[in-house]
Amino acid sequence: MRLSHLRLLGVAALGGALPSVGHCDPGLQFVMFNDTALQRPAFLGVDTQLNMTLTGYNDCSRLWIGQITFPVTGEIAFDAECQQGLRLYIGGRLVIDGWGPDRLRRGSVKAQAGETLPLRLEYYHLGGEAFLRLKWSWQGHAAELVTPSALSHTDEDAAHAKAIMEGKELVGMGNQGPYVAPDEPVVSAPAGDEEDCSSIYAPGQASRSAEPLILGPGPHLFIDDHLVEQSEKVTRRVNRLERDPNIPNPIITGREDRNYQPFLTVLRDPETRLFRIWYGAYGDSPDGVTSHIGYMESDDGIHWKRPARQLEDPAPIQFGSSVIDDGPEYPDPSRRYKLGWWKDGGLKIATSPDGIEWTPLAPYVVLKHNHDITNIIRDPLRERYVATVSVYTTGEDWAGNRRITLQSESADLLHWSKPWLIIRPRPEVDSGETQFYAMNGHLFRGDLWIGLVKVLRDDLKAPGTPDGAFGVGYSALAWTRDGKHWVRDTDPFFEPDPDPAAWDHAHAWLDWQLPVGDEVFIYYGGYKSGHKMNRYEERQIGLVRMKRDRYVAREAKGEPGTLRTPLVTLDGASITLNARVQGELRVRVLGPEGRPLEGFGFDDCAPIAGDSPDHAVAWRGSPRIPQGQPVRLEFRLIDAELYSFDLHPAAAE
Repeated sequence: MRLSHLRLLGVAALGGALPSVGHCDPGLQFVMFNDTALQRPAFLGVDTQLNMTLTGYNDCSRLWIGQITFPVTGEIAFDAECQQGLRLYIGGRLVIDGWGPDRLRRGSVKAQAGETLPLRLEYYHLGGEAFLRLKWSWQGHAAELVTPSALSHTDEDAAHAKAIMEGKELVGMGNQGPYVAPDEPVVSAPAGDEEDCSSIYAPGQASRSAEPLILGPGPHLFIDDHLVEQSEKVTRRVNRLERDPNIPNPIITGREDRNYQPFLTVLRDPETRLFRIWYGAYGDSPDGVTSHIGYMESDDGIHWKRPARQLEDPAPIQFGSSVIDDGPEYPDPSRRYKLGWWKDGGLKIATSPDGIEWTPLAPYVVLKHNHDITNIIRDPLRERYVATVSVYTTGEDWAGNRRITLQSESADLLHWSKPWLIIRPRPEVDSGETQFYAMNGHLFRGDLWIGLVKVLRDDLKAPGTPDGAFGVGYSALAWTRDGKHWVRDTDPFFEPDPDPAAWDHAHAWLDWQLPVGDEVFIYYGGYKSGHKMNRYEERQIGLVRMKRDRYVAREAKGEPGTLRTPLVTLDGASITLNARVQGELRVRVLGPEGRPLEGFGFDDCAPIAGDSPDHAVAWRGSPRIPQGQPVRLEFRLIDAELYSFDLHPAAAE
């Protein structure tokens, strides 16, 4: 076992004193974290005494590292006071295991006068007043706070704390047990040198080669400008999702179904046609840092059969219920389903034959990252597994630590590539303390891969929420055409309900997309009051629906507008349009020089009207669209919204 792995355990495996390195400075080095699991560093400093009271924190954790020098020979008793939980290690030995509100807060050490041993103290707080006090006593000496003269830290302690703060070292809590090292080093993020493959949408930013685009069966969405060479009097509009009063939201509840996370998976079984949902559920004794797998089934994806089941954990879970179904044809039926979750400082994986009984694929973390949100998917276009993971880090373009999103890929879910950056703040468009909590809800449409970004503004407060509440969350679109470089839309795609009484008034975080017929079911996590408020009742799951592929409209209102594609070759005999037309929509086909092909002008095209994802395009005389030659499609819109088009082969003779 390497030294770095022993350090991850808080040197508990060393079983004795470590020699001091360098000179000692007064006090213990500490790192403060904006979560309960020592994973999202906020700031560091030095405490001369373990006598802490904090205000303004709903949940947090803190790590102290340094040295303690004993004043007497004999047995020294330690007593700790805190509301939630702590662990105290001295000389690599666990002295107090108080990780929970009802755990013992007392332990003892046998020491020699003047002896100095390493000290490590882990602490977490969840609601109420945050405080910690550590006292010591020995025979003939009453309990008192450990004196400042007994506490110090070395240069190595300071360097270790700095590395944790910068995200270069992960912290493993003492309850994780022995760290099992894989055969090869596990990739860790953030390392600070990740390739930046993120961008934001700007009109006309599409880059194309001089060669015509080859278009086969689609759909081909107008979400970006990839298929827009010229546009006149046609505007781009994000088609914001609207709530449907006919859906009994929330469909998965906090109180009855024990949901307490905005992360889920919904799949439709290809054989039974049942909808299946996996979500993060709390147990009988919720502690804020432990999650389980809630599970239900449904005939329609809206109404779920209760009571909810709580599946047996494959291993301890902190957050995550990301499930992949590789299908009934998967070569190893016992591993058809894959589950990804976050624990012990990174992504862990389990497999299952049925999505019910899970077995760990490996006993160790397969991809380290320092924020507890992770998602795994199967990329069908490139035949690989992909993880989109959240990290908490600093950056040149933003102040302080922020949550951003990285991507990694794997062939076997065990060995992962070095992650690259795909979603991050942009000061020119992102105001305040904009953060990106996660990107989930992945869906592949044609050559386009669409993701749903959870945007967090903890510096805002939803109107009408209780004192102490904070945080507003909404959702935005992102997409990639090459599987690596991502574009984020800056306009919201789905926002919290403005009604203060609504169950999703503070947060509306889209998390899963499931095509159902001509619609897409989009499941989301809603918060009533704020980010950390009443997490066991106010974090619930809802559903919105939209017609398929209608993420972004190209629309012309009032006067006619036109939209022209770049040069393309069409692998299809006919074309259909996804459009909502109150006035009229026509299509013509242009040759490379810009003139309409014979029989394919606007006057030859039968006018299209109405609302359908599959408007058939017909030209006078019913000619087939030219295949294999460079052409441009031009659309003329009058009071119309165009979303996408599709190509279809010729019908069998």
